[in-house]
Amino acid sequence: MKTLDTDMPQLSDLRVVLALIEDGTVTKAAVRLGVTQSALSYQVERMRKRFGDPLFVRVGNRMAATPFALRVAEPASRVLRIMEAEIGGIKSFDPLETRREFRIGMNELGALTLLPRLVKRLAELAPNARLMPVPVNAVNLSQLLESGDIDTAAGFFATSDTRLFQQRLYQRDYACVARRDHPSIGQSLSWREFGRAPKVHLGATPSTTTWLESQLRKGGHSLTVHMTSQYIAAIPFIVAASDLIAVIPRELYELFLPISAIKVVRLPKVIPAITIRQYWHPRLAGDPSIRFLRELVYAVAREPAIAA
Repeated sequence: MKTLDTDMPQLSDLRVVLALIEDGTVTKAAVRLGVTQSALSYQVERMRKRFGDPLFVRVGNRMAATPFALRVAEPASRVLRIMEAEIGGIKSFDPLETRREFRIGMNELGALTLLPRLVKRLAELAPNARLMPVPVNAVNLSQLLESGDIDTAAGFFATSDTRLFQQRLYQRDYACVARRDHPSIGQSLSWREFGRAPKVHLGATPSTTTWLESQLRKGGHSLTVHMTSQYIAAIPFIVAASDLIAVIPRELYELFLPISAIKVVRLPKVIPAITIRQYWHPRLAGDPSIRFLRELVYAVAREPAIAA
């Protein structure tokens, strides 16, 4: 039984056929292909055995193609055009020409703080491309990246998937906030006062909540939660309209400060920052277009306005 290798021509074989038909001599064809005459002659001999056809016979000073070689030439030319124009085009990604839709996984906070800046920069570098944000969390992160449903993800995701590539983007700081004219809260709170103050609690920050609870326990205090909200963008307005306090990302505070009457309240200790990372799957690591997206995300996330 013949193997696939002996049945099917290689791409180099197709190039040889076309070069010899066009140039007519081994010498000129070898120069075109960037190989020695002896190497080209050896390859032609192997091709003759593979196809069971002479392929080229000497007529005067030229190598004339057999009917079989001429029949090979047309599909050979078509295959090489596809390889060079389409597959080669993937490697030579051009942001100015691409019409690709980039899909980035993020949570609500990323959509508020990072996404607008990504849209602006993408419009400058790749004006015909589109950016599609996709809601993602620690549970579905790996699946969406592996399947290609998203190209990359940016945020804080407590994933245990060691296959994913990760890149540090910046540190996210947290701050305690209260309404600017709060009747009983000034510029600072003790742990006792913080624990007793009614709060609107952000359910999406378990590591920060755990740290706060541990600090309170040391003094025999507990966390008083009046409301839990998954809508992070609503919290600055809830705080501004009530006597509730909250612990939120500082970048959210800075974003909403011009339109919500809130202030930062100092706690006895600085709340630990968390690391915001970019995640992608090894299967997509070499794609030039996705590499462009990752570099864009990194550059935008590292800008001073968002970095720690």
